[in-house]
Amino acid sequence: MHEQTDAYEEKRLEILKSCRLLDSIPDYAFDRIVLTLKEVCQVPIALFGLMDQHREWFKAKIGCDLTEAPRETSYCNVALKRQQILIIPDTLQDPVFKDQPRYLKEQLVRFYAGVPLITPDGYGLGVLCIIDFIPRELTPGQLLTMTELARQVVIEIQKRRVIESISRQTQERISHQRKDRFFLKLGIGFGLVIVLRFISVLPSLWTNSRFQTLSQWVIHTQEVLTKINELKLSLQGAQLAVRNYTILNNRATNLSYYSAHLKNIYRHLDQLDALTQDNPNQRPDVKQLRLLLIHDNEILNQLIHGIDRQDFNTVQKIYSSQEALSVVSDLLQTLERIEGRELVLLDQRQQAFRTSEKLNPVIIWTNFSITLLILIVILVWIYHEIRLRYHGESQANRQEEFLEVTLASIGDAVMMTDANETITLMNPVAEVLTDWPHQEAVGQKFSTVLNLINTETQAFYPSPVVAAISSQVNQFLHDGVSLVRRNGETIDVDDSCAPIIGANGLVAGCVMVFRDISEQRRQEEQMTQTLQREQEINSLKNSFISMVSHEFRTPLTSIFSSTELLASFDGQAHPERQDKHLQRIYTSIRRLEQMLDDVLLIGRVESGKLQFQPELMNLELVIEDIVEAIQSGIGRHHQIKANFDNVVEPVFMDAKLIKFIFTNLLSNAVKYSLPMHPVELSVGIVNTGIEIQVIDHGIGIPAEDLPKLFRTFQRASNVGNIHGTGLGLSIVKTCVDLHGGSIEVESVLDQGTRFKVWLPNHSTTLPKVGSPELINTAN
Repeated sequence: MHEQTDAYEEKRLEILKSCRLLDSIPDYAFDRIVLTLKEVCQVPIALFGLMDQHREWFKAKIGCDLTEAPRETSYCNVALKRQQILIIPDTLQDPVFKDQPRYLKEQLVRFYAGVPLITPDGYGLGVLCIIDFIPRELTPGQLLTMTELARQVVIEIQKRRVIESISRQTQERISHQRKDRFFLKLGIGFGLVIVLRFISVLPSLWTNSRFQTLSQWVIHTQEVLTKINELKLSLQGAQLAVRNYTILNNRATNLSYYSAHLKNIYRHLDQLDALTQDNPNQRPDVKQLRLLLIHDNEILNQLIHGIDRQDFNTVQKIYSSQEALSVVSDLLQTLERIEGRELVLLDQRQQAFRTSEKLNPVIIWTNFSITLLILIVILVWIYHEIRLRYHGESQANRQEEFLEVTLASIGDAVMMTDANETITLMNPVAEVLTDWPHQEAVGQKFSTVLNLINTETQAFYPSPVVAAISSQVNQFLHDGVSLVRRNGETIDVDDSCAPIIGANGLVAGCVMVFRDISEQRRQEEQMTQTLQREQEINSLKNSFISMVSHEFRTPLTSIFSSTELLASFDGQAHPERQDKHLQRIYTSIRRLEQMLDDVLLIGRVESGKLQFQPELMNLELVIEDIVEAIQSGIGRHHQIKANFDNVVEPVFMDAKLIKFIFTNLLSNAVKYSLPMHPVELSVGIVNTGIEIQVIDHGIGIPAEDLPKLFRTFQRASNVGNIHGTGLGLSIVKTCVDLHGGSIEVESVLDQGTRFKVWLPNHSTTLPKVGSPELINTAN
């Protein structure tokens, strides 16, 4: 016995937690094992418990709703400490436990059996146990099954332990690889320096760009001021030309001057308008200036027109009118306002230009200093990464070696994939099971190497890796899944597939653990068949007891009552009544005899002692004897019509089995029909065999009873009080099968039933009667 030291217990709990089974959701694989254990051992409660530090937590349970129990008061704790199977046939009689009663569901536990679950490295994690509330013993077969199921539990635990270990190591390796991407980090570092250097140039470029922009703005403002001055000069020239045109004699020359100045005025005005498009403050005055110039031009034109007509009064009025004076005044004021704003704007832009000129060297030196500081930091970081690289490589190599040793040492096949379902790793067991060498399998898609199919339908089975990656939940294969190896061989497999979640919460791949369970599945099928057989036997026993208690009691009661009545008669009185009671006794005895014969025949069938012994026989004579016997018995009030169609030659069949077949079919036809409805029997040759049909017009058989009609002790649901054992049709089916024939039934409720029996006739392969071959064979 392993000494439970503190170091051992600490390591045991560490392994238990690494399996990640405590306080987890129900698991189909463990539930199936516990259910199988309960059915095999025929106990009310079966449990699979994991032993934590202070409690026993039940991962799988059947028959109770407990989630956990105290560890110290548990029988399982004793089994775990002993590290060997613990069986207590009767807790009240056991010398160790009789003074320590345990209760479950407020009932006293009288029987306990538990197998400790010990890992290959010697650590006990839990117990697989069964409990009953009555004393009992385990059969050798049950004990062997329990031990095997405990081994299966350990295998399932190891699978999950390996999956968690590989998943954890893979996450650490992925995380380390991300941290250890030295050259990537080095490239990023230098790239960052280049980017920062480029960024540092941007302020200088921005300063130069702003410097040029401010310079252009100053030039633009100066151009506006120039256009304003030119507009003033052109306006003054136009007014002077009109005045000279009025006073001087050289009117043609002055008029041409006026026209030239007028064109210049509008040209300068258009240029001024274009130059002030980006200045909303100037726009209203520029528009007002255009209107005033138009008005002033109209006044000047009136003066010229008045002079040309020699209308000096009109000229005098225009010169002295308030309107002419105000237009000229408004023109000058508007131009002065425009010019004043431009002068202020010019001063502001010149000031900004001088400030930008001073700021540019400061920005350049500041950016250079920041870039130098960042470069120093990056170089220090790169130096630190170089120091860590050596330690990281050493640790990664150790983890890689440990992973390879772990995968090579476990008994199950292990495969790993990336997030794209591409195989990245497989252990030697996986190579053997899939028939794919490691070097060829790595890089292939999962479904290419692990070709899974449904065992029953041979259809493609969906990839568990796809399901695990999409759902991020562990996947388990259902029953009936096979692996098609590379060489075409098919084996049964059982597996689990777990996603590998990276540090970023995304699926980085999957790890799949699987094994060959062909032998285990054969054992499970045998176990299932054994259980079904035992259940059928128990059902047959119950049906037999029910049949005996019912069917035997009726004739026995009739015999007993008739015997009592006969005993009360004297020898001479009532002879007809005596005959009636004697006949009743005879009929009841025959009925009992028939039931016993049927039961014994079923017994011979079950034990395999009923054999097919064919011989040459006259089928017509045999069936006529059967018909005659039934007509003289239960069918004495019925009419049986027999029709033989060209069946004259002897047939090669078992006469004994023929009697069983048609005695039961005709008896049932008579029993379930009224006397006024005849029973029809026809015999004919069909496909080198003999077809016999038995037709009645009785109560019929319900459609739901037809599929189970030939089972032992099975009777239709509408038979009512008509006596019967439920053995007849089972005997008929057995006898037909022994002949290698077939039987069909057609029935309509309340209209009748047709049984069609076809039996092969091998007499065509035998010598003719009287031939030398037959005589020599007989001799």
